[in-house]
Amino acid sequence: MTALSGLTGRYFNMAIPNVDVVNLDHVPDMLGDPFGVAVGIYMPIEGDISGHMAFLFPWESAKELWNVLLGWSPTTPEEVDELCSSAVLEVGNIINSSFLNAISDMTGLKLHATPPMVSIDLSASIASSIVAEAQMSEVVALSIETEVIETGSNLIHGYFLCIPSLEGLRLLFAKLGIAEAA
Repeated sequence: MTALSGLTGRYFNMAIPNVDVVNLDHVPDMLGDPFGVAVGIYMPIEGDISGHMAFLFPWESAKELWNVLLGWSPTTPEEVDELCSSAVLEVGNIINSSFLNAISDMTGLKLHATPPMVSIDLSASIASSIVAEAQMSEVVALSIETEVIETGSNLIHGYFLCIPSLEGLRLLFAKLGIAEAA
């Protein structure tokens, strides 16, 4: 959260209430209403394992984030302009890269992120797009529930997903000591 603090001049804490292995079919439910609006920042992974990662959060958390970063937020997805997209993309990039670096440090694997993409759509649509982009029919992911808390009160709640290829999943879980899950 140092990078986010440097970007905003504010202090942030991060909490991780839950880590799980999930099927991507369940991602829209994790965000609340599968037909509710969500924001996703998606990045392919390269290196010792290939795959994808994403940080997903519900619309209400996106609005909190925009309020923290910009002092205002769009009320509907149609009002999201280039500034809003850029701001949320940068924060998602920071969060995704932080988690990827932590996973790399814990496992000793060399992992590299590629440029991020942002999507603002229904939760179910974002999850479907990730599955399609991953070019897999049955996809499981390492899910890290995340809460970003600004000193004061603002809470941004979302999920970091690491979605490696099947071979990468086995290697990642073996390095994390949870090979039986793969």
